[in-house]
Amino acid sequence: MLKGKKPEIKEKRLKLFVYGTANVGKTTAAIQFPNAYIIDTEKGTDFYADTINKMGSVVFQSSNPDEIRDEVKELLTTKHDYRTLIIDPMTQVYNSIQDKWTRIFMESVKDKPDANTQDFGMRYWGKVKSEMKAIQRLILALDMNVIVSSHQKDVYGTNFSKIGVTFDSMKGDDYLFDLIFQIEKKGKDRIAKTVKERAEVGKAKFPEEFTWSYDNFCQYYGKEVIERKSTPMVMASKEQIEKLTTLLTVVRIDPETVEKWKNKADADTWDEFTGTQIQACIDYMEKQIKGVK
Repeated sequence: MLKGKKPEIKEKRLKLFVYGTANVGKTTAAIQFPNAYIIDTEKGTDFYADTINKMGSVVFQSSNPDEIRDEVKELLTTKHDYRTLIIDPMTQVYNSIQDKWTRIFMESVKDKPDANTQDFGMRYWGKVKSEMKAIQRLILALDMNVIVSSHQKDVYGTNFSKIGVTFDSMKGDDYLFDLIFQIEKKGKDRIAKTVKERAEVGKAKFPEEFTWSYDNFCQYYGKEVIERKSTPMVMASKEQIEKLTTLLTVVRIDPETVEKWKNKADADTWDEFTGTQIQACIDYMEKQIKGVK
């Protein structure tokens, strides 16, 4: 039976990706959002304590991908008063993930005297991308506004001629976010250029270029959406994961079926499932057991 249905109009949280040159003011721009939880990956907030405190925001300084993943998961699953998550910049998170897996791979071959040079290839990059995407999935699942910043880099064509600029992060980051802005400085103002906005034709909320300010975001996107309280998500419990893992050792399930479950949940591991998603898997397997009996 076909499972398609008519789409419903949903008022999504603000999820945006912003990039610009060094010293253009990406951090200054982002911290205009009040009640923000700021993950500062290169200590860029050290000079803005007064502003951050005034806005009712807090700072967590780390570029450790494991710590960042844990913080985002806490924001996703616990009740709090923060409205916006800021990761400034994501570039350092991606670099730290690469460093982490380089150390792991080098440790695994250090006792092999013939391994003077190592080409980690697809296996290495698969680990890097998988870990980065796990963090991204949590970010996009948040019932919060999200502002992720990135450094900017030049793009070169033939004969090393500069043909433009882009963000300096993992390839494909731009596909994940509904909004992408490039920030430039014009006099005393920070100007946001709309690089991408997902919207029906003729229904874009943001102009091609506008002055970056919290008031403008409220005006264009809707104050009631931006300032709405977050609702925590109930993730798979330890007990549910243990139960499912046990059932998988008892009931023979086609690996393709398990892979379909993970693809539908957009998850790599069981702890990335919501409580509802993993319970559906448990219920399915318990029905299989009853059917056999």
